[in-house]
Amino acid sequence: MSLLDVNVNVIPQQPTPWIVQTGQQSQEDVTSKLGPGLSNVSHFLAVYSCKGGVGKSTVACNLAYELARLGGRVGLLDLDIYGPSLPVLVQPDDVAVRTSSLGSNMVCPIEHKGVKLLSLGFVSPNSGIPGSGKDSDAAILRGPMAGKVVTQLLKGTEWGDLDVLILDLPPGTGDVQLTVCQETNLSFAVGVTTPSKLAIADARKGISMFNNMGIETVAMVENMSYF
Repeated sequence: MSLLDVNVNVIPQQPTPWIVQTGQQSQEDVTSKLGPGLSNVSHFLAVYSCKGGVGKSTVACNLAYELARLGGRVGLLDLDIYGPSLPVLVQPDDVAVRTSSLGSNMVCPIEHKGVKLLSLGFVSPNSGIPGSGKDSDAAILRGPMAGKVVTQLLKGTEWGDLDVLILDLPPGTGDVQLTVCQETNLSFAVGVTTPSKLAIADARKGISMFNNMGIETVAMVENMSYF
């Protein structure tokens, strides 16, 4: 495949047995697992919410540009396959996705104001994003195929030297989240919620999921706090 602060109390749980912790792997193993496109990325940060519509993508975007403003080398990858929002939040002057020198099956991310960006909305005419293709329509994919697209977006991109690659995850606890945890060595995660009881209940599920995988949620963002 090619691509042209909320107080949530969760009891810590032991990682599931099939998750291999970063500390147990040699640097050679980590580099081999990530592949050439990700081999020079120092940290992976997941921004998640199990509830849709809480502003997770906006938080991820603002976080990326604030870290870049502070001097970090930052990348932002939109992994919402069914509803990519990065092309709406950020509108670069040049949206062409070009082939990487690492191979014809790899691409270079788009760069805009110091942050490297990629989203299915920039590369697929069927992503449902305005400007992603003439008469674009919704992306219709079964779960396993969505996982393959996520892997291609991650490993089929030449991210270069980055201090952190921020992964904007879709809502839920499904195929995309599992693929990210298996394909990368997440350093930490940031959760997003709103003050509503339903959103907080779903946020607890997200914290529990990442706890089970041995990944610490280092912050919870309460968005829309004054509505």
